[in-house]
Amino acid sequence: MSIALAWCDCKSYCEDIGPGRAGPPRPTQCVFCDGVRVWFNGWRQVFPTLMIDGRPQRPPEGIMLRRVRCGRRECRRSWTLRPPWLYPHRSLIPDVAEAAALAYLREPATSYAAVATTFGCARITVWRWVGWLAALATPAMLVAHATRLGTAGGAAPGLLPREIPAARRARSTARARTVLAAAQVLVALALLHRAQPEPPADPSPLRWWLLSEFLVFRRLALLTRGRAPRR
Repeated sequence: MSIALAWCDCKSYCEDIGPGRAGPPRPTQCVFCDGVRVWFNGWRQVFPTLMIDGRPQRPPEGIMLRRVRCGRRECRRSWTLRPPWLYPHRSLIPDVAEAAALAYLREPATSYAAVATTFGCARITVWRWVGWLAALATPAMLVAHATRLGTAGGAAPGLLPREIPAARRARSTARARTVLAAAQVLVALALLHRAQPEPPADPSPLRWWLLSEFLVFRRLALLTRGRAPRR
């Protein structure tokens, strides 16, 4: 369980937040019950990789997260206060997956191995990210949502790509469909991100959408398993 804090960039957070430094504000109510007494409950250190200044980076000293606990006797449950760019249960944050997938999908002659080298991960991880993105959402539904908001600058299903270079590199028809679906999901998320009446603080459409789904519906999009890549 975690609750996102107000937006701030990673560098500012790491400089300001931690033991012996400042801490995030204490919640005024438990997220599990109606208790209004919430106590700080220590710190948790994590070492995620996320995009910083356009490059995948892992803060060398880690990121300190404040833990809190409900003071109500009948509850006593605890949770983590997370900055909004830190997605739960992922060491490689979604903005890294988004950037790596885009690099593979956009470049006519790249490979999973080449993208993996750039982003400091295994090639099977990039392969899995593409498959995970393809199954993450229905592109037409995302575009329809953007269209209903009325500010997307002409968002329509016709804006979704019908063909991409990466699909032609696929070793099977099924994988070609998966690769194209992944590209369509990313385009649809970008349209939905752009359609918001108030521009989101998060520059990553994928991370912004995943965090919204988590906070509103408690949906956690874990990386699914897949077969080894052939490229």
